Amino acid sequence: MYNTINLPLSDATQIEIRTVKKVTLDGGTLIDGFPSGGLTNSIASMCFMKSLRNELISVLDSSAFPPLSMIYDGIANFPARIYANEDLKVAFLISELNLDQSMYYVVSRTIFQWARENGCELVISSGTISAEESKRSKERDLQSVYGVASTEKARDKMKNIGMIPELHSGSVNGIPALLLNEGARRNFDVIVLLGKILKGSSEFRSAAAISEAIMKLVPGLSCDIRDLLSRAKTIEQDLMKVRTGQKNSTINLYR
Repeated sequence: MYNTINLPLSDATQIEIRTVKKVTLDGGTLIDGFPSGGLTNSIASMCFMKSLRNELISVLDSSAFPPLSMIYDGIANFPARIYANEDLKVAFLISELNLDQSMYYVVSRTIFQWARENGCELVISSGTISAEESKRSKERDLQSVYGVASTEKARDKMKNIGMIPELHSGSVNGIPALLLNEGARRNFDVIVLLGKILKGSSEFRSAAAISEAIMKLVPGLSCDIRDLLSRAKTIEQDLMKVRTGQKNSTINLYR
């Protein structure tokens, strides 16, 4: 039976967090996999989910969510769920929802409040930044990740692992941006990782780069990076075939 927490977010929109199982995550990390403007963070979170032994601990529900049930191995699942590995003190927010931007503020506050109430000290989210296409070192460039932090402590954490260059100027969009802003306001540690993406490249590639960075930030996590890169390559090859086919059809059309 679910225990329900009603978040007083607004009269028009509320999100219920229904607790399935109580766990202890004091000092732990919440990894946000709620898609907004892309699927990179969702792909990365799912990769960790498949690589670790996790338990379903909470579900998110709202009358503002679309009527959707996700079926995996014949079992129904809420389209927004939180899993956890209590030994590693890490939780993963998994969602297949594609929400309107008007819901981002409510969702970000829900994520932030859940993390604080469950003793997490760090929230990690991610997204992508567009990169200019270059013939040189194209694949290696796509493996780089930039980071943005809400506090000096979170910033130092990125610097200490030595592989996440800081984004000195620019902007972050969607739910990750709102998490950063709320973290800065409350002096709570939030790190947003931004993977490079080119036109025609797959988000599986940026998800692989971000997953590697997350494994450095949270020791003990594991993810099948090779599988993500393999899937990225397949998708990119398919996109190239589509592009080539479109070009050929255009040429044939005007012969």
